[in-house]
Amino acid sequence: MIQAMNNDTIAAISTPEGEGGISIVRLSGKDSLKVADRVFCSSGGKSPSTYESHTVRHGYVSLPDTGEIVDEVLLTVMRAPKTYTREDIVEINCHGGIVFSKRVLEACLVEGVRLAEPGEFTKRAFLNGRIDLSQAEAVLDVIKSETDFSGRIAARHLRGEFSEKIRNFRNEIIEILSRVELAIDFSDEDVKFSNEEEIKKRLEKARDLVVNMLQTADAGMILRNGASVVIAGRPNVGKSSLMNALLRRDRVIVAPTSGTTRDIIEENVNIGGIKVSLSDTAGIIDTEDKIEQEGIKRSLDKLDLSDIVIFMLDYSRSLSSRDENIYNSLKSKNMIVIANKTDLKRKLDVAKAEKLFAPEKILRLSILKKRGLEDIETALKRKLFKGNIIMPESCVITNLRHKKILEKVLETIERARKVFSDEYNGELLASDLNESVHELGLIIGETAESDVLDKIFAQFCIGK
Repeated sequence: MIQAMNNDTIAAISTPEGEGGISIVRLSGKDSLKVADRVFCSSGGKSPSTYESHTVRHGYVSLPDTGEIVDEVLLTVMRAPKTYTREDIVEINCHGGIVFSKRVLEACLVEGVRLAEPGEFTKRAFLNGRIDLSQAEAVLDVIKSETDFSGRIAARHLRGEFSEKIRNFRNEIIEILSRVELAIDFSDEDVKFSNEEEIKKRLEKARDLVVNMLQTADAGMILRNGASVVIAGRPNVGKSSLMNALLRRDRVIVAPTSGTTRDIIEENVNIGGIKVSLSDTAGIIDTEDKIEQEGIKRSLDKLDLSDIVIFMLDYSRSLSSRDENIYNSLKSKNMIVIANKTDLKRKLDVAKAEKLFAPEKILRLSILKKRGLEDIETALKRKLFKGNIIMPESCVITNLRHKKILEKVLETIERARKVFSDEYNGELLASDLNESVHELGLIIGETAESDVLDKIFAQFCIGK
């Protein structure tokens, strides 16, 4: 199946649909230049198959059967193996918009090329050895990056820095395995190739390396995927005002009357380089109003799925049983507690509230006077990263698939280490190490399976 795919010549529009200055139609495969010869008429009179690699020519795309000119274009020829897919590639820059790019693509498809599947260009880059599987996944991360932070980490992964770390680690396990297997092969001989104490120390070092990598996973995936933050509290404590303040714009209607927000309002915001999906919820109260009941139900459902809850109190009102009930329903969550309206006369017993809500410290905020907002943003980052702010220069795990694989690797290494505390058994040790080698190979694609590849590349858009 994979081999047949590689023999096809594929084509797709590689730029997003919609209005724009240009669109790019990309072809890859052994017949790319032949197809270009048939659909492209150069202003210079020569055929694309005669062009030198990595050169651009001006001309027109026309329909071979009628000669009708489709569009004025620039055509780029890139010959294998120095291309994205390591196959011959032709890229046609036509005018932007839906009509012209589709007509140029259709002119190519008529000539016998196949429409590319999602992610097929990148899949070919992987199958042809230009990039490994982790780098292929990083291509998608680069495309989907929404903050400078996530973009910089994705770019490091795309350059292969994470892959190199995994590859070096896998080679270390292979080296340990080779010593163990050699000892097994010559177990009847009076020869000692590597003492058990050395292997034990190397396994301990390998375990520490995996543990350190896994410690970056939760924060890394937040950087990659973003975090869900929900603002909760009783009505009229300033939830909508806080959302507007964090968004730096008036997104939510704010009014002095309670119950203004009856449904969940959700927006994305960049907080300190982190993509945050911020949700303003309906005030949680007992009510007979059916609309309010539905809004509160949706709020509770959203709270269950959140990474962090911002629980708001009113600095100008005494702590109520309603506040306590809301807090008790949320206390299992990762939480920040805020007292808003510090510009008004204090009625909230802060000391009592902090004792009740321990170990959470109550942050003071005046949205009206714009005081305390930076403290909330800092608290959000600390909560998300458990106090350890990861920098883009760090080598971090940002992919759930990688995390699960490394968790399995840790299990196999722990089993291997247990061999030394039990009765030493070379065959069991070799089996565990072989499993570690196999699992690590899944990250970089050395031992990739076709169903895993299909699942990964199905996440891509057509044209990449």
